[in-house]
Amino acid sequence: MRGRISEIFESIQGEGILVGVRQLFIRFCGCNLDCYYCDTLKDSEFCFDHVSGEKIQNPISAEYVQRRIDSAKVHSVSLTGGEPLLQAEFIRALNKTRPFYLESNMSIPEKAKKLRFVDFVAGDLKVREAKLFDFEILLENTFKSFKILRKTRTRRTFCKIVLPSVFNEEEIINSSLQIKDYVECFVLQPVFGSRLENIFKLQQKMLEFADTRVIPQVHKFMGVR
Repeated sequence: MRGRISEIFESIQGEGILVGVRQLFIRFCGCNLDCYYCDTLKDSEFCFDHVSGEKIQNPISAEYVQRRIDSAKVHSVSLTGGEPLLQAEFIRALNKTRPFYLESNMSIPEKAKKLRFVDFVAGDLKVREAKLFDFEILLENTFKSFKILRKTRTRRTFCKIVLPSVFNEEEIINSSLQIKDYVECFVLQPVFGSRLENIFKLQQKMLEFADTRVIPQVHKFMGVR
């Protein structure tokens, strides 16, 4: 089994409920969405392994990735992207010798079904202001994916909402109510550099029905990968 991966590296988790824990990051190539604020490389001819200093031609083998997972002295393995669900079969080929932390846009429910074994899910709820096509279909698929990868006794699932300075507060609240029973909490994440006043107001209203936290991208403030 082979997958397309842009880079492998160790760092701290800079977003969500596990901010500060050390992880091995497996960054997958490719995404089915095109959010205007995305700063991630869509594809790469090579995988840059910053742990070993190697540059490997894509696609790379599951055995190579497995060796990195097995030797890492980390809290967990972040499966990020891009969109990892696009390569769900590759992820299923890996042995979970460290806890798996899935970062997903939650837009492909049929692929989400293949990854119920992960330990953490950082799932996105996209806002209309991300300027994505077929937004209503995206929302329905998001609700389905959260139900599939919902919080359980053995899996911690939270919802991350990336927010620009201006957004439709009522729409976000209505969407959040659809998935509140599937998640441990909501994380409101400002687009880097956005104003926070409206985000704090949204948090106050969402606290009426769920644990809601405002957490920026800490790694960007720290200047680390």
